[in-house]
Amino acid sequence: CWAAHADAYVYWANEGTNTIGRANLDGTGANVNFITGANDPIGLAANDQYLYWANYAGDTGTTLGRANLDGSGVNRSFITGANQPTGLVTDAKHVYWGNSGKNYVGPFSMGRANPDGTGVNQNFISVPAGALAVDANYVYWTNYYAGTIGRANLDGTGVNANFITTGPPYQPEGVAVNG
Repeated sequence: CWAAHADAYVYWANEGTNTIGRANLDGTGANVNFITGANDPIGLAANDQYLYWANYAGDTGTTLGRANLDGSGVNRSFITGANQPTGLVTDAKHVYWGNSGKNYVGPFSMGRANPDGTGVNQNFISVPAGALAVDANYVYWTNYYAGTIGRANLDGTGVNANFITTGPPYQPEGVAVNG
């Protein structure tokens, strides 16, 4: 039986208002302005310590933000040098994000860094990566324009950009994995 932690919440990105929202798991206590000053936040991920978000920000989107789960310690430029970051996911060892390229014309890549912001690699895997998911062995991503789901080992080897081909007219925008 799974029980929710007393300090567990639902978080969401408010792209239009440049904020991150938060509510209790039962939907009460919603605060749409939990964190302010994001820059077109799109991707959002959390681990047991931090909340991360991608600052897409139109023509200037180059950063990932991070804050403590209680909203303190906000760093809007936690990781710099991204290229219009979108999808974002984290596991115990890394944070991964998709670099969608200015106006979605590239260069495309998946970035990766340690949860503390060290070891940044903006070109961890050279693939168009939109939404991301991670499990104990692989990182998965969507390629909206190709109609595919890709997969690679967590160390960046074994890249299979056509792991699943959905084909036209299907254009995957989200991906999740359990197990």
